[in-house]
Amino acid sequence: MPAHISSSSNQYIGTKFEDRATTLESIDADETPDLDKQAGALRKDLDAAELSAALKSELRARIEAVQKKGIEAKKRLLAGRVDKCLNGVKVEVEQALADGKKSLVLNLDIGADSKASQKVIKAVQKLAPDLAFMGISEEDVGSGGKVLCFSIVPDSLMKETGLKANEWLKDVLDSVGGRGGGKPGNAQGQVPQCDDIDAIITKAESFVDDAVAVA
Repeated sequence: MPAHISSSSNQYIGTKFEDRATTLESIDADETPDLDKQAGALRKDLDAAELSAALKSELRARIEAVQKKGIEAKKRLLAGRVDKCLNGVKVEVEQALADGKKSLVLNLDIGADSKASQKVIKAVQKLAPDLAFMGISEEDVGSGGKVLCFSIVPDSLMKETGLKANEWLKDVLDSVGGRGGGKPGNAQGQVPQCDDIDAIITKAESFVDDAVAVA
C-alpha cells in the first residue's frame, strides 16, 4: 500500500479515536454508571488499532482518566446505595424480631461488594444477635449478571437447630451454578450469572425454614 495512503488512513483512525475520547470526557460520570466500562471498551479498541506510539500514549492517558472518573463516581453511587440499604435492613430486621422470626432472607441493593456485605452483617448482628440471616445482591439490578450471596448463623441457633451458614449457602448456590465457602457461622459466595433472583430467595427461604422448623 502506498505510504501516503497508509498515513492518511492512520490520521483518519486517529481522528475517530480522538472524537470518541472527547465524547467520553463530556459525559457526566454521576449520571452514567457504566462510564468506566465504556472507557475500558474504547481502550481495548485503541490497543488493537494501528496508530503512532505518541498518539496512542496520549489517547490512552485520556481514556484512563475517564475510567478513573467513572470508577470514583461508581464508588460514590454505591456508598449511597449501601447507606440506603442499611436503613432498609434495620427496618426489616426489627420487623422480623417483632414477628418472632428466627431467620431472615433479604434481596439487597449493595452490588457485589463484599465490604458492603460486612456492613450489613454488623448491622444485623447488632440488632438481632440470635437471627440467622442471608443477604442476596445483584451486581447490577435486573442485569442477569453476577449475584453476591452471604449468610450468618449465630451459635445459639446453630446449637438449637443444626443450621450452618456454609451448608445453607452451598445449598442455595449449588441450585444456580454458584460457588462459595466459609464456616458454620458465616459464609459467602457468588453466582456468575443469574436472571432469576426470586428463585435464589425462594431456595434460601425454603432451606432455612425447614432447618428452623425442626427446633
